[in-house]
Amino acid sequence: MKMNHQWIWQSKRWPDFTHKAPDTTLAYHHFGQLTMVETLLSPLLTQELVALALEDEAVATSLIEGEVLQRSSVRASVYRALHIEGEETAHSTVQTDALIDVLLDAKNGLAPLTHERLLGWHRALFPTGQSGLRTIRVGMYRNDEKGEMKIVSGPWGREKVHYIAPPAYLVEGEMNRFLLWLNTEKNLNVVIKSAVAHLWFLLIHPFDDGNGRLARAISDYVLSASEKVPSTLFSVASEINNRRKEYYGELDKVCVRGDVDISAWIAWFVNMLCAALDHALGKIEAVKIKALFWDKVRNVTINERQRKVIAKMLNRLPEPFEGGMRTAKYAAIAKTSKPTATRDLNDLVQKGILKSQGAGRGVYYTLT
Repeated sequence: MKMNHQWIWQSKRWPDFTHKAPDTTLAYHHFGQLTMVETLLSPLLTQELVALALEDEAVATSLIEGEVLQRSSVRASVYRALHIEGEETAHSTVQTDALIDVLLDAKNGLAPLTHERLLGWHRALFPTGQSGLRTIRVGMYRNDEKGEMKIVSGPWGREKVHYIAPPAYLVEGEMNRFLLWLNTEKNLNVVIKSAVAHLWFLLIHPFDDGNGRLARAISDYVLSASEKVPSTLFSVASEINNRRKEYYGELDKVCVRGDVDISAWIAWFVNMLCAALDHALGKIEAVKIKALFWDKVRNVTINERQRKVIAKMLNRLPEPFEGGMRTAKYAAIAKTSKPTATRDLNDLVQKGILKSQGAGRGVYYTLT
């Protein structure tokens, strides 16, 4: 298929990106809010928030690439890595353990990001040397022995080519230049630097697979280098996943530019980051509400079935539990019979923990 345009890396000005300075005031305001809230929380609540953000990051960064991880296994890996004692019945996997290790290491933005460190992250993402059924080069940059690196979509025979990355023989030199900039650029606003680093790495596309996950890890790495950024309390990947169509659309627009102006990408990234921070603030409020709720009922006797269902409802905060808690739903969550579920629910209403709404077969329960 003959292309009638050049890719951005073919520009004579590559990679001397230009951009208009975006307004990052809101992002830094949210950073300040998160930092202030963190100082007011107990160590236990802070640990819970860090674990939740890390869990969300792992699930979302994989989901963006079409890989669905079992959340319970991810949570078990998070608890292992953070040395949290929990009542988890699920077991972590080699894959989820390694992914969490990468995400945690990426939060250490003070140590240089070297080729060796980056290749180590790549090895951790693919512990079996496989990407699905495909054998890939692990812990090594691509060699294009099976053809040029193309980003395509669509059914076989009618694929749409979104991007062709620089050829393999240029990758090492491109990565040398990228890492030199990453480790020596100290004057650029870290929010903008995070956006540039994310994009630049994706445009090089140095590995057979895993480039998207590593680009998002590099964004975190850049942000974590600033003492103003509480990088362990929010998830960039979660917000990107919420805006996946926009994300790929913005990348598509950059790839085919004849110049190196990336203003639109940076503006989108800053907006996305602000939304991620806003969601993090909402989750903090939810964790506080949950802690206050358990404190309120600490002297109330409830059984393990009831405790499990209440925890499930609280974990949905700040969103309400969809459709309220109904008898059949309670029975399924608690793994009990409907008559037992009815008794448990009535008991929780009498104790002031739940309130019933609706009537007859439409009755449902919400937290007080």
